[in-house]
Amino acid sequence: MRSISIAATAAACLALAACAYKAETISTPAYNVPLSYTAKIGGKWLLAVDTDRFSTVVRSSGMQCAAHNYPLDLKGSFETSVRQTLENVFQDLEVVEKPVPADQLAARGARGMISIRGEDIRGRLDVIPGFFTSAMRTRVELATAVTVDGRRGRLLGVTVDGDAEADGEAGFACEGGSRALAEAAGQAMRDNLRAVAEALGNASQLR
Repeated sequence: MRSISIAATAAACLALAACAYKAETISTPAYNVPLSYTAKIGGKWLLAVDTDRFSTVVRSSGMQCAAHNYPLDLKGSFETSVRQTLENVFQDLEVVEKPVPADQLAARGARGMISIRGEDIRGRLDVIPGFFTSAMRTRVELATAVTVDGRRGRLLGVTVDGDAEADGEAGFACEGGSRALAEAAGQAMRDNLRAVAEALGNASQLR
């Protein structure tokens, strides 16, 4: 039944001359973060994550598979990954929908406000022809802006990048690009969040 379904899907794609293969991403937190301190950052901290810009559509860089597109949406997976990563850095972390002003932090019993905003996401997909089958090489690059405000003003501000590559088989009707992109995106998120956690965890002004 599965082969029939795949064949039917491929036939429908070919009939329409194009298909959108969504890259399904999952939470990929960074746990192995090199820190200069053994203890977590004490006190209560608020966390707001803005991922509005973390979605894009990737297309093949060449003529092969050019008729297809690969939607890449990291909004949900990145937000979850941020929380899971920083729970290992901060003693008490509360997620909020939007940043809380500095003059309201004391009333909420919080030492500071952590804001992480997705700035940019870029994806690339190259098709590498082979003798029997073609391969796909993908790359995903992320940029995030990280700020931390205490009760008396700004404590930290930094921009962090993350990038990764992943290869995979093109598969029938070029559907393999979505799997390779999802793998590259997961690794890029982990790379980005490892740097975020390192910057926050090693910041003496937060301790």
